[in-house]
Amino acid sequence: MQLPISLFIGLRYSQSRKGNAFISFITFFSVAGIFLGVAALTIVSSVMNGFEAQLKQRILGVIPHMLVQVKPEVAAEKVAAQLPSAVPSLVQSVPFLQAEALVQSSKDLTGALVQGVDTTALPAFLQQSLLVGSWESFAAEKYPLIVGAGLADKLRIQVGQKVRLLLPSNGTYTPLGWMPRQRLFVVTGIFETGSEVDQLVAVTKLADLQRLTADKTATFRLSLTDPFAAPELSDTVAKLDGVQQVTDWRQTHGKLFAAVAMEKSMMWLMLLLIVAVAAFNIVSALVMMVTEKQREVAILKTQGMTNGQLFQVFAIQGMSHGVSGAVLGAIAGLLLCGQLNNLMNLIGLQLVPGMELPVLVKPSQVIWIMVSALGLTALAVVYPAWRAVQVDPAQVLRDE
Repeated sequence: MQLPISLFIGLRYSQSRKGNAFISFITFFSVAGIFLGVAALTIVSSVMNGFEAQLKQRILGVIPHMLVQVKPEVAAEKVAAQLPSAVPSLVQSVPFLQAEALVQSSKDLTGALVQGVDTTALPAFLQQSLLVGSWESFAAEKYPLIVGAGLADKLRIQVGQKVRLLLPSNGTYTPLGWMPRQRLFVVTGIFETGSEVDQLVAVTKLADLQRLTADKTATFRLSLTDPFAAPELSDTVAKLDGVQQVTDWRQTHGKLFAAVAMEKSMMWLMLLLIVAVAAFNIVSALVMMVTEKQREVAILKTQGMTNGQLFQVFAIQGMSHGVSGAVLGAIAGLLLCGQLNNLMNLIGLQLVPGMELPVLVKPSQVIWIMVSALGLTALAVVYPAWRAVQVDPAQVLRDE
């Protein structure tokens, strides 16, 4: 199969090792720059993806994705029946109540968020994160309490001990003055999610917490397959008949994930600038190549090569360098992603002893990195190729 003349000459020029050594030197470092930029961008993006996924699992896997509060005059079952059709990505919908409380042990006193759950429909994260104790003892005990591992360490409590819950926002007036509602609870378990939630959250029975707070408002805790879809679905759920208020995870952790997204975007931009600098080094190499090959360009023009074909010759030559650097950089980046933690252990570089960097490679992102590198290369080859088209054969060959 015979290649088109523009492609044939362009590839020959790109593979040629003869001629100006300085041009070859610049070309080599242009390809190396694109290679390193694409590899670095692939690695850093994959690590940032890993951190984001870890935050998503540890934090958004624990806090409610959406809270749907039912109007007092409406039956909770009526709203619950509408949720599956309104939220296609719904995984679980369970009754829920949360209150701010002070938890007092014999050793210490600290604030906590006490969540009330229905023992017949436990949230998914609780079923997977129980460290000590059992759900059977939780269901059988009256006024039980399961606390996060961090909260248990701070209060220095263990399973079987009693703690006192005080609700500052709820209380009654007594002859001794205003007294907060309080109750002794038995610690029946300790859970661990590996996030900051372990230091803040305690879980008890929904009925017991309702009895202590005197709050009979019906609220549903919604878990979604994709927590990031919650903001889009909030408006839809808010329009359901009987819904009084809808809140999602953005109210508590939105700023954290916005900061992670901003950091990810800035890292992408800074590393893409490395690729851009390398890509535009191709301009220097191709301009010198056009200057060196003016005689050959003039001959090609006299033999009938059109300006469009001549433009393609030098565009193909420049793009071949960009393709080589981008493809090899992506392959190297993917290989390093697979062995990143082993490589860091080998050179003795660990951010935290015993902790591995989370790495999550997204094929679509790698493709986008390569497309970005090739796009920058395409912009870089326009001017040198245009310079080649401007060569005047009469001026170049007049002394031949």
